[in-house]
This record gives sequence, C-alpha cells and structure tokens, in this order.
Amino acid sequence: MHHESEFSIWEYSAIIFAVVLIAKLISKKTGTVDVLWLIVAGAVLTNMGFLPEHNEFLETIGEWGIVFIMFALGLEEDLGRFSQGLKRSIGIALIGAAFPFIAGYGTASMFGYTHNSAMLWGLTMTATAVSLTMMSLRGDLMHRSTAATGIMTAAVIDDVLSLVGVAILIPIILVSNAGDGAEAVSLGSIAWIVAKVFIFFGITLFVGLIAFPEQSPRELPDNPTLYQKLDHKVSRAMASFGARRFLMVHRGEFTPLIMLFIAMLIGVIAFELGFHPAIGAYFAGLFLHADYFVHTKVHRYKNEDGEVVEEEEHDDQFDAARHVIEHLSFTIFGPIFFVNLGGKLVFDMEVVMQALPAVIVLYLIVVVFQVTSASLAARYTGGYKNHEGVMIGLGMLGRAELAFIVINIAFVQHKIIDTTQFYTLMFTAFLLNITVPITLKLWKPYYLGFKQLKIGGVTLSRPEPAPVPADMPEYKEMMDEERRRYLPDD
Repeated sequence: MHHESEFSIWEYSAIIFAVVLIAKLISKKTGTVDVLWLIVAGAVLTNMGFLPEHNEFLETIGEWGIVFIMFALGLEEDLGRFSQGLKRSIGIALIGAAFPFIAGYGTASMFGYTHNSAMLWGLTMTATAVSLTMMSLRGDLMHRSTAATGIMTAAVIDDVLSLVGVAILIPIILVSNAGDGAEAVSLGSIAWIVAKVFIFFGITLFVGLIAFPEQSPRELPDNPTLYQKLDHKVSRAMASFGARRFLMVHRGEFTPLIMLFIAMLIGVIAFELGFHPAIGAYFAGLFLHADYFVHTKVHRYKNEDGEVVEEEEHDDQFDAARHVIEHLSFTIFGPIFFVNLGGKLVFDMEVVMQALPAVIVLYLIVVVFQVTSASLAARYTGGYKNHEGVMIGLGMLGRAELAFIVINIAFVQHKIIDTTQFYTLMFTAFLLNITVPITLKLWKPYYLGFKQLKIGGVTLSRPEPAPVPADMPEYKEMMDEERRRYLPDD
C-alpha cells in the first residue's frame, strides 16, 4: 500500500543519489545493466513512501538527464553510419509501430472495451523508448553496434510516426467520446503537424550539414545546383565564425558548457516543433565532429641563426569534454529519470488484481508482435542479419514518454479510460521497460557469436564470434571476458 512521504527535496535528492550509487555497484558486481535496478528501486521506494509519486523538480532534472544522455550518445555515433541506418530503418519503424498498435487495440477489444479505449491502448503501445534501450546497450558496450544504430534510426522515424498518430487520433477520439467540446481534427491541423516534422528536420540538417561545418570559401562549379549555391553562401558567411572557434573559445576552457548549450538549443527547437528535446540533442551530438575540438597554438621563436621559426602545438579537447558530458549524463542526471520512471507505478492491490489478466495478455502479445515484426522487418526490409534483427526487435520493446503522455490525456484529463485500464497500461509499460535490459543482456552472447541458437533450421545467432573494432579497446576487454565465459576451452 502506498504511503505519501513528507520529506524535503534535499532528503529526496539524497535518497535518489544513494539509489543511483547502489544500482551502479550492484550492476558492476552482477554484470547486469544499472537501468534495471534504477527502475525497480524507483517503483519500490515510491510505494514504500520514501520517494514522491510526483515531484516537478525531480522530474525536470530527470528530463535534463534524458537530454544529456541522448546528446552523449549522439557524440559517440558516426554520422555516415547513422545516415545509412536511417535508409534501412523505414520498414522497421513502420512495421514495428503498426504491430504493437494492433496488439494494444486487439487486447482492449478482447476484454470488451470500447473502440475509443482500444485506440488509446494501441497508441500507448506504439512509441519506442530509445533512451532506455541505448542506456541498456551502453551498459553492455553494445551501443556502437550495427543493431544499436538500427534501433536508434528506427526509433527516430517511430517517434515521428507516433507524434503524427497522437496529433491526429487524440482529437478524433475526444470528439467521438461523449462530445466533450473538443474541436474536430481538420486537414489543416494534420498538414501543420506534418509541416512541423519537415521544418524540424530541415533546420537540423541545415545546422548540421551546412552551418556547422567549417568550410573555407571556394569557387562554385559550373552550373551549380541550388544546394551548392546555398552551401557556398553559408560557408563564406561562417568562415570567420565556425563551430571550432565557438567550441574552443578561451582555448577550450568552456567547451563542455558550450556543448550543453548547443544540445539544449537544438532541443528547444525540437520541443517547439512537437518532438521530445532529447531527439534534438541527439542530432546536436551527431553533428559535432571530433576535429572541431582541436585548438592550435602557434609558438614563434628565433633559432641560433636569428631566423623566426613557428611551431604548431595541437590541443585536443574532445576526449576531456566528452568525459564531462558522459559523467553528467550516465552517472548524475540520467539515472534520476529512470528512478522517476519506476516511481510511476504505484500499487493499489484491489485494482492490480482486476487489471492483472489484461496486463498478462497485453504484455505477452506486445512482446511477440513487437519482437517478431521488428526482427522480420529488419531482416527483409533493412537487410540486417538474423542476430541483428533479433537485437533490434528486443531493443524496441520499451515504451517511451509518449506512452505516459497518452495515458495522462486518456485518464487524468478526459476520463476516457477507467482506473482498471489505467493500471493495465501502466503495469504493461513497466513490464516492457523492465524486459528491455534483461532480454538484451540475455541475447548478447548470441549477438556476439559465443552461443548458438537455431529455430526450425534457421540460425538466429551470429555464426562466429564478432570482430573487435580497432577504435574500441574497452570492447576488446569485454569480448575477451565473453570468450572466457562461453568458450573456456578456447
């Protein structure tokens, strides 16, 4: 039974940081992902009364954490690989969003709920919690794998689809639900939502591909395209004030602060156009190249012959700045979000028992539909291999913040669903989010090729151990550890 606590914000803060520290230590000792322990601890402590069910300050800090996390992940991603993954992930996003919607709608109908309720169940099961998945993958040093890029790119497209879906379907549901005075959805409002999607990606691509890169002014080719003309004009304008000069002001003394400012600025643009700020922050990190962080110092002195000699000294601030960002993201602010996420599940045993059958059915159907559809889509529309497809399917199981927004609209604001349905959707989202780090951890040895799995004559695992990337020495340590665990006689 939940008991509301009366602690101050400082006591709450101390409890949360203690939880984060303990979760980190447990994850290191057990070889599990800390996200799992953070979510569970958040649920347990909230129901025991040690953490608040709702606290605006802590939730704001948690939202900061998600923005920082996605920015840090963007810094680690390769822009070329992301672009390739985006092309391969359209089918995954479309199919991977449609089948969970069908699962939600079908389960609600199975339990006798109305068409409007069923639509909301479907919407709740649609959006992928990419930050949860990427944090889980990072905990296992899998965040730079091909499958991780597939999950991230599919989730970006999925976020767009979910945003448009909520913008279109929620007004329709409100209008048809007992005439509560909501305005009917119009073609104009739909067009504006779609336009905002194009505006956001237009601004993001302009900043990342044209305005940010430092390019020396050059002559236009014969018969230039519109893009070449625009690129030429902007590059000339940016020549005296490029990304490197901005980031390395005062020899890099304020580089981490400037990086976070850029992340928040692009995040604000994303937010104003209907996206979560974390999506904007991810793109900000994606477009910040490592070579922007090199500060060149020129030393002049006279040699023995009296001639003036110039020597260049290069001071690379990228690793130091990224270390600060990652520490803020993965150790301090980010974990608070996952503690808050667990705290959304407050127990009322009578209602829990009423909702339990629907929770079990909905959870199982979503798991089967999501993993199977996304895995097959990855294999046959994205050209991913079987072991990558399974990883992508598992990685798309988590439910994002949009799910809780839909639940809030449906239950708190407009009472379209009753308390039992509210608990059903909340518990199912909680179980799906817990499933992500567990299943990704279990699939890791199959993904790396140290364990084999065949079903119906089809090999789902990687046939042989994965190669070690040359630029990730920590990955080699992980691979050696996995090899000793699963191939002790090798």
